Amino acid sequence: MSKAILGITVAMLAFSYSVCYSADPVEPVQQKGDTTMSQSGEGMNSYISIFEIPALDISRAINFYQAILGINIEKMEIPGMEMGILPYENQAVTGVILKQEGFQPSSNGVTIYLNGGDNLQVILDEVVKNHGEIIIPKTAHADESGFFAIFLDSEGNRLGLHSPN
Repeated sequence: MSKAILGITVAMLAFSYSVCYSADPVEPVQQKGDTTMSQSGEGMNSYISIFEIPALDISRAINFYQAILGINIEKMEIPGMEMGILPYENQAVTGVILKQEGFQPSSNGVTIYLNGGDNLQVILDEVVKNHGEIIIPKTAHADESGFFAIFLDSEGNRLGLHSPN
């Protein structure tokens, strides 16, 4: 593993640890779709700590996710790698959009489900406006636990959305 990649990995893990285990009280955050959700994660475990979304064009990918999620994404460049870091305050999981040699967007493999807020249709409308593609429209879960949808992002990655309504 190159020194740059090792350094970034260590920095991201240390950063994630400090974010996840901060002593500061957690305030509710406003999600797109007018849903207020507590992101404390207290008493809850998560099998995911960091996720990376591959990108071929980092600016295009950052613009896509900023538009559909209504968030600001910090762009960071280091030799051999460009990243878009999703807002991490009060989040249990750190998300990164990553352009790096050898990372290829894919519609095959693992599907990450993003929080769709109160009504994921709001985000799906933005996906279409921002050159994404809806694969599975808003659909009720069989167990009546909410709704989901699947889409392709601007880079060709398959992702999902989940919301209670």
